[in-house]
Amino acid sequence: MKILHCIPSMEGGGAERQLTYLVKEHVGAGCDVHVALTRGGANLSRLEAAGATIHRLGPILNHDPRIAARLVRLIAAIKPDLVQCWLRQMELLAGTVCVMTRTPWLFCERSSKHAYPPTLKNALRVRIASFATAVVSNSKAGDQYWRERLPSKVPRYVIANAVPIDEIALAPKATAEEAGTQPGTALLLYAGRLDAAKNALALVKALRMLPRNLPVTTLLCGDGPMRGEITRAMQDLPPGRVVVAGYATNLWSLMKRAAAFVSPSKFEGNPNVVLEAMACACPLIVSDIPAHRELLDEQSALLVSEADPEGFAHAITTVLADPLAAARRAAVARCRVERNGAGEVAQRYLTAYAEMLARHGRRSRVPA
Repeated sequence: MKILHCIPSMEGGGAERQLTYLVKEHVGAGCDVHVALTRGGANLSRLEAAGATIHRLGPILNHDPRIAARLVRLIAAIKPDLVQCWLRQMELLAGTVCVMTRTPWLFCERSSKHAYPPTLKNALRVRIASFATAVVSNSKAGDQYWRERLPSKVPRYVIANAVPIDEIALAPKATAEEAGTQPGTALLLYAGRLDAAKNALALVKALRMLPRNLPVTTLLCGDGPMRGEITRAMQDLPPGRVVVAGYATNLWSLMKRAAAFVSPSKFEGNPNVVLEAMACACPLIVSDIPAHRELLDEQSALLVSEADPEGFAHAITTVLADPLAAARRAAVARCRVERNGAGEVAQRYLTAYAEMLARHGRRSRVPA
């Protein structure tokens, strides 16, 4: 099977990471996998190592019409069996090109309805999705969004995010030096974009409520538009209480050292970092939202209202006060993530591809 993935870049986001996992598994299964992108990023080296043929469409501006023209030429040249479109730019541009060229294509939903306020771009996104060969969502909430907006003729799939469990198992536990902590100091971990949706500011507010002499360091791994506001909110905290670490290349190792991974998001799709923390057997403190409830419950995590910094502060002290109970919850979560192994998820995609092509009247070339 010849698959063309279209994605804007290989920056450090969850969709980009998921693409690398799928490419590696599908190349290993004998697929001929191509990826079209306009620019690189933190995940480009992983994509290159995964074995895809990479086609660079840029560097040009995001909305440059030359992207569409180059995609037309690329599809004509490689003649893919299907195209998988990732993130809004390629959902719109590559999706339109696939409709024009009568190429089967898959629309990927990576979030839920809260990510899509009533804007022209989001209206266009719904319109173009109505012409997709199929829509795949990584969560039940994402599928619900499309159930309410798509004509019944467009097939829908729910395929959760992949977790490279074997690769995670090989990651060593970070040392105190690598984590930037002093001996005897507990590590709390956050990883994600520093924006309103990911809600890191609620975590910083919670840290202000902890006793000043509590030996804990929090690493905020990520960047984004709220970095300045978050930095200002940290100013009167004890030295070393919070460190904005930027993009972390050793996140799994840090998860294995952390006393807890905290995800205070206001909404999610199927959150990569939470799944990976589960695979690392890292105790979890998460916001009580549907996306987290799809993965976790009171037996496997501490769940807190996303609007309750005091609740997060209480959860942090609970984890630090009883690490054995936290480890038991983490073990339950670790067992649950087994079904999200990268190989199993990649096979679900291949099955969906075959069904898509059959409906489209094309002969499937799915590897055995």
